[in-house]
Amino acid sequence: MLPLPLASALLAPYYRLTFHHRVPWPVQRALLNAVARLQPLPAGTTVSKAWLGGRPAERVVVGPAPSSEAVLYLHGGGFTTGSPATHRSLAAHLAREIRRPVYLLDYRLAPEHPCPAALDDTVAAFDALTRVANSVALAGDSAGGGLALAAAQVLAARGTARPAALALVSPWANPGVQADRRRDLVVSRAWAFACAAAYLGDGDPADHRYAPALGALAGLPPTYLHTNVRELLYPQCRTLAAALSAAGVEVRYVEHARLWHAAQAQAGLVRAAAESVHDIGRFLTGVWSELQRDAGPGPGSEPGHVSKPGRGRAEERPADARTGPASRETAPEPSS
Repeated sequence: MLPLPLASALLAPYYRLTFHHRVPWPVQRALLNAVARLQPLPAGTTVSKAWLGGRPAERVVVGPAPSSEAVLYLHGGGFTTGSPATHRSLAAHLAREIRRPVYLLDYRLAPEHPCPAALDDTVAAFDALTRVANSVALAGDSAGGGLALAAAQVLAARGTARPAALALVSPWANPGVQADRRRDLVVSRAWAFACAAAYLGDGDPADHRYAPALGALAGLPPTYLHTNVRELLYPQCRTLAAALSAAGVEVRYVEHARLWHAAQAQAGLVRAAAESVHDIGRFLTGVWSELQRDAGPGPGSEPGHVSKPGRGRAEERPADARTGPASRETAPEPSS
């Protein structure tokens, strides 16, 4: 494992080069896929090709894993970059923690396919996965976190099978909001602006499919939301956590003082990132355990699970994720 200062020092120039608004999208994608090969996988990882809702995907397991419950994971990358390859290590570490399969979806990217193409792919993949798994959680980081939230809203409005839980890592839930700082270790405001424009295309920035933070939040399943205090999306994530809690959603909100944006992708290299993935896994397995206790005849036992609204309860924050003297975490108050 690399010490945090060394890891951040090595990653900073790589991210500055790769996530640059003047670098063509195909070049950014190629750089990300090439460097992703350096991310180690846990021992016993098995990766197999899959097909979900008309899109290619990967099924990632570590050791024996029952298929009755699964995670559909949506990679980050500003809606314009990223792939199953860039997030294979993260998915494998999560699969090890939850002892269940994690499916990585190769959704369509902007600017070739603007909103709502990626969202349509996500909903179709979720529907396909519920035909082989009884309970499916949605997870994602950055742009993938925004897609997971948007998909959960679509599924809730549809009234059929919905995700058992959401795990959102630094979700980009309103691309139309510009950051108040120029950059963090990973991304810059200029790059984010270019990604947001590419993803929007000719669409409406108030469309909830593009900006799920503006959509209906009531009735969403238990949600884990992680952010880092130094990242550009930190204010947006705090606002979203507060809004989810105010809507009655059961929220586990965690903020980290030293990690960087979507650092969980380095779970195989950085101990604090691996510990964060462990915490996400503990949340998901806890949700599934509660669903199993509550299971009985009726809709709750059907594929996908129709999740009940949460209670917005507070939970203990891991010691390494504390950002102040408080020993319990709650979603922040809504900003005025």
